[in-house]
Formats: sequence, structure tokens, C-alpha cells
Amino acid sequence: MKQTGKEKNFVSCVVYLHNDGAVVKDFMRSICNVMNANFEKFEIVCVNDGCTDDTVEQLNAFLEEGQQARSVSLINLSFYQGVETAMNAGSDLAVGDFLFEFDQCNMDFDEEMIMQVYRRALEGYDVVSASPKRGVALTSKVFYGLYNWSTGNRYKIRQERFRIVSRRAINRVNQMNIYVPYRKAMYMNCGLKTDTLIYDNKNTARRNRNREERGSRSGLAVDTLVIFTDVLEKFSMFVSAVLLGFLLLMFGWIVYSVFSEVRPVEGWLSLMALMSFGFFMLSVLMTLIFKYLSIILNMSFKRQRYVIEGVEKLTK
Repeated sequence: MKQTGKEKNFVSCVVYLHNDGAVVKDFMRSICNVMNANFEKFEIVCVNDGCTDDTVEQLNAFLEEGQQARSVSLINLSFYQGVETAMNAGSDLAVGDFLFEFDQCNMDFDEEMIMQVYRRALEGYDVVSASPKRGVALTSKVFYGLYNWSTGNRYKIRQERFRIVSRRAINRVNQMNIYVPYRKAMYMNCGLKTDTLIYDNKNTARRNRNREERGSRSGLAVDTLVIFTDVLEKFSMFVSAVLLGFLLLMFGWIVYSVFSEVRPVEGWLSLMALMSFGFFMLSVLMTLIFKYLSIILNMSFKRQRYVIEGVEKLTK
């Protein structure tokens, strides 16, 4: 038998697509180059998350150019559902021993970085991520800083371009819960060894997200902080402490007015201010409680994780 020197493990590449028509051909070309050069068997699962540009047309044009993409599938979601839901759909279809998860078609890393992440996984790590050194948005820094500060996990998260996940890690996460709201946090909390490789990115250009994408990511950030951290509990305690301090000040002012020469004619203003402030804080606490209940219900009873319009086999 002819020895190829290529890796024997079957790998899957799950690629998230949302209005990436301008870059999808170059991105797919780089992925195929790495896969063909290093692996005997691989598949590419693309997830079309409600693209409204020519992303799918550009993908088909790339495959018609005769590129060596042995197995490419396309999952067409019925409508835009966000990166986490879309990647869950791709992960469910993929069958590889290892999964490369590409959350975006931003190729600001060398192709060799893909193999560095893979080799690191072979050293006993079930999840290995590639993280850019520069160009992280301020909002992302705030989110990751808040998450890492408020969670007790020894593994810290940061912005990533892609990651490789072992089949064991995927099975472990799926056993933890039927609903996977944020894969990155789930991987860090599954109990298996993880690692992050930081690379000096070629450029710091970031894609412009529309209102729908920004809203989806903002909602994801809030849900992640609620589910995986105790930041809202700490905020609730802080609000309660502020309210208690305000009440003590008001009590002190009343005691002072009794034993001093100060004789306020009417106390209705301070009383109404106190009541308004108290009811406002109570409403904040109730909002947090309702948010917790909503997420608990979703995680416990939600079954329809994504809605698929169809699956296409783009290569034979």
C-alpha cells in the first residue's frame, strides 16, 4: 500500500456563512489546500445562515473551478438564526473524529496555523482554539473580561477565529444539555483539557455586522453571562446593598431631625423619593429573576434548536 504520510484521522470542517460572498472563495481555497495536503479523509460542512448576498453562488462557483474538495455539504437554515445555532446544526451533521469550527471567514492567520492547532490537540487537548493577538473590539474585551472575572472556571475565554474539538468533547457537551447556548463556554466547562494558541494576526480588519447580527450577539452575550457566571447575582447584591445604604441614611436623617433643632414641616418629599427609589430597585431585581426563569425554561424544555430548509450535497 502506498504511504501518503497524511493524517489518518477523519476531520470535519464546519464553516459558518452569513453574507460572506466577497471572501468565501479565498477562504474555502485555503481550507481545501490544508486539508488536501495533510489529511487522507475530510469533509466540509457549510452552514448558510440566511445569506442575502451571493455567498452560495460564490461557493458553488469555487467548487465548479475543479478544486479538490472531496466532500462538501451545505446546510440551508430557513432564516437567520445566529452563529451559535448555525454551528450547532453543522456540528450535528459532521461525523469527523475531530471538528474544525470556523465561526467566520476571516482569514487573518497563516494556513499553517490550522495544523498547529491540530497537532496541539494530538498532545492530549480536547479543545484547542486559535486566538488573534490584535484587533479585538472594545465591546468584546469588556465581555470577556467580565466573563472571566465572574466565573470560577480555571480556563479563560477570549476572542477566537477557529478551534478544533475532539469527538469526545462534542459528546460530553451534548450529554450536559440538549440546548447548547454558547459552545465556547460549554467547552470550557465540560471538564476536559483545553488550550488556546495566540497568533500575531496579519490584519485587524473586522467585518461590518448589520443590526440583526449585532442584536443576536448582544443577546448571546447577555444569556452567556446569565447562564455561565454569577455576575447578575453579584449585581443584585450590589443593588440590595445600595438600597440598604440609602435606607440607613434616611433613618439617620430622621434620627438627627428628632434630636436636633431641625423641624421639617413636611416629610412627604423624602418619603416619596424613598418609595420611588425602592420600587425602582425592586423592579430591577424582578427583571433579573424573570430573566433567570426564562433561560432555565429554555434550557429545560426547548427542543427545536434550529430550523433547516434543506441539506445539499455539493460534491459527489
